[in-house]
Amino acid sequence: MLIVLSMLMGALLGFAAHRAGLCTVKAVAEVLTTRRANFLWSFAKSSLWVMALSALAAAVPLEIGLRHWPLSGLSVAGGMLFGLGAGINGGCTFSTLSRLMDGNLNVLATVLMWPVGIVSALTLMSGLRDATPANVPAGQLPLWLSVPIGLFVLWEAALLVRRLAQSGSLRHSIGAPIYTLSAGAALVGGANAVLLLAWGPWSFTGTMLCVLEASTVARCGASQSVPLLVLAAALVGMAFSSWQRGSFRLQRLRAREAMRHAGGGLLMGIGAMFIPGGNDGLILFGIPSLSPHAIPAYLGILAGVAIALSAMRMMGRVIPSVHCEGDICRTT
Repeated sequence: MLIVLSMLMGALLGFAAHRAGLCTVKAVAEVLTTRRANFLWSFAKSSLWVMALSALAAAVPLEIGLRHWPLSGLSVAGGMLFGLGAGINGGCTFSTLSRLMDGNLNVLATVLMWPVGIVSALTLMSGLRDATPANVPAGQLPLWLSVPIGLFVLWEAALLVRRLAQSGSLRHSIGAPIYTLSAGAALVGGANAVLLLAWGPWSFTGTMLCVLEASTVARCGASQSVPLLVLAAALVGMAFSSWQRGSFRLQRLRAREAMRHAGGGLLMGIGAMFIPGGNDGLILFGIPSLSPHAIPAYLGILAGVAIALSAMRMMGRVIPSVHCEGDICRTT
């Protein structure tokens, strides 16, 4: 039963991420082109939703199993490598998978090179394995932090309910081609919180690390079957979103573009091993658990993306331009 619930939450997470267009590269591009941070704020909201719901679960009490990873220079360096790769690739984890489900076959090179990068990093770190720090159980969120976060989430939930009531149709809201960032953040955060209770910390990057038996703060378990089932469900959710709104367009492979994505994927895989994790895991359970490595590593990812996009702009390439209006963001 818990496995089925985990898969349902994975499907909802994938659907919401695809429909809201959540993407760290877009977030950095928005800052560079408009000096605004709507996307970044939506990521913070997702983490706050997870923190609030996790604190509520702990008060019941229910065991969640979040863990901490110590801060190190390697985590920050890994974040920058991951960000550089994401900038070159044109998207981080969920956005890459979303584009693949929309029919962009070129980003398949990114997905295939992620495990190659992880294995390469494992080889580089083989001599340091004995010195690799172990993750430790995360403590409960302190009361002085739980209360304001809980109040903020209640206020955010009230705004979402009011917007839903104003839309006049639940079916129309669910079938909207683009979700507001607030709705996407709430769905991603809420689905992940339930997933944390049903199975434990999960992310695509964490699943890859589990399969390759690398260090991760995600839950691997005795076998990789459950994380892989949740991953499959997330992809189904993205594919359904693409089909329902009619955004699937098969794009043929282009050698030059595929090579760029492959290079980006390789760097993302190496960075994911060093962090350990990716932008997805940091937002979904690293930052919500207050893991010491999470915020510095995520800042490293943002810096890496910014460096990559700035370098592209200096070379005359056009970087994505993000336009946000009414909590809905579009990229041109």
